[in-house]
Amino acid sequence: MKFTPFKMAFYGQDWNTTGAINMHSSNPEPFSWQELQTLTELEFQQVLRDVSLGYESTQGHLGVRQALCSSYYPSLDVGNIALTSGAQEGIFLIANSLIEAGDEVVTFTPCFQPLVSVFADAGAQVKQLALDAADNWSIPWDKLLQAVTVKTKLLVINFPHNPTGATISDSELNRLIELCRENDCWLFSDEVFRGLEHDNTRLPAVAEHYYKGISMGVMSKSMALPGIRLGWLATKNPQLIQQCLNVKSQISICQSSLDAAVTEKLLPASHLIWQRNNEIIHRNKALVSKWLTNNEGFHAVMSKASATLFVQCKEASESAETFCHNLLKDKGIFTMPSPAFLTDQQGFRLTLGKRNADSLYEAIFTI
Repeated sequence: MKFTPFKMAFYGQDWNTTGAINMHSSNPEPFSWQELQTLTELEFQQVLRDVSLGYESTQGHLGVRQALCSSYYPSLDVGNIALTSGAQEGIFLIANSLIEAGDEVVTFTPCFQPLVSVFADAGAQVKQLALDAADNWSIPWDKLLQAVTVKTKLLVINFPHNPTGATISDSELNRLIELCRENDCWLFSDEVFRGLEHDNTRLPAVAEHYYKGISMGVMSKSMALPGIRLGWLATKNPQLIQQCLNVKSQISICQSSLDAAVTEKLLPASHLIWQRNNEIIHRNKALVSKWLTNNEGFHAVMSKASATLFVQCKEASESAETFCHNLLKDKGIFTMPSPAFLTDQQGFRLTLGKRNADSLYEAIFTI
C-alpha cells in the first residue's frame, strides 16, 4: 500500500522549522504537569505509581471506555468504543475497515489532509466539496445533495472545523444524519475539537444518533494534551468495532497503559480543561480581531469553535505559501499555508491557542 505524502510534515521538514515559533497548532497550549494538577486536583505521581506497565487490550483500557461513556456518550456502552493511538490511527482504522477499491467517499475542504488522502489511499473515489468561504465557511447544501447518493459509502465531516473554526447547528447536523440515513451511507464525524465551542453550545455526538454514525475524539486537541497519544472511535455498530480491532491488531495492537491511566482520571474533568482552553482562545480572538480591523492584506471569518482561524491573504502578488515561507525566514514564525488543507483559497492556519501571543500576532500582521 502506498501512502500520500503528508503536506504538514513536508512543510515542517523541508522548510527547516527547527527553533521556529509554532503559530499554526490546532491544539491549545499544552498543559504542564503542575498546571494540570492544580486545575484538576489530581495527584499524577500517585496515578503513575499505581499503573500497570503491561499491555492493554486491543479494544482499550476498560476504565477509559467507561469514563468516555459517562462523560461523552451516555447512551453508549463500553462495547461501542475502541481506543486508538491518536486520531491519525482512528482515521486509518475507519478507512481500512470500511473502504474497498472504487467506493465513493464525500468530504469537505479545506480540511485536515488525512480526511481525504487516507480514504483515497485505501482505494476510494473521493469527492471533495469546498465549504462556502463567502458564507462563513458554510456547507454548500445544493452541491452536497447532488454528491451524496445511494452509491456513496461514506460522508466525512469535521465540526468544529479545522482549519476555519466554523461549526454547524443541531438542525444542520440532523439534516446530515437524515441524508446519510436516506442513502444508507456511513457518517464519519471527526469531533476532536468538541468542547472548544466558543459559546459552549456543543453539537451532539454523531455516534449517539445514527446506527451507521462514527464519532472520533482524541486527547491532543480540545484537551490540549498532545503528549498523551490516545484517541477513540465510538459507534453503535458492533461489526464496525470488530473490523477496526482487526486492523488495529496489525499495527499498534494497543495504546499505552500510561496514557490510559492519565486519560481515565482526566476525562471527568473535561469541562474544567475546556474552560481553561477557551479562556486562552477568547483572549486571542480579541487580539487577532484588532489586527485584522482595517488591514488591507488579510481577511478572516472569525472562528466560532476550535483553536484555529483560517486567515485569507488578499494580496494577489504572492501565494500563501510564499507569505508563510517569508514569515518563517524573516521572523522565525511558522504558520501553515493553505495547500496543506487541500484548498485553493489563499491563506494560512493561525493558532488561537498560544499564551502570550500578543507580539507574535503583531509580527504576523505587520510583515
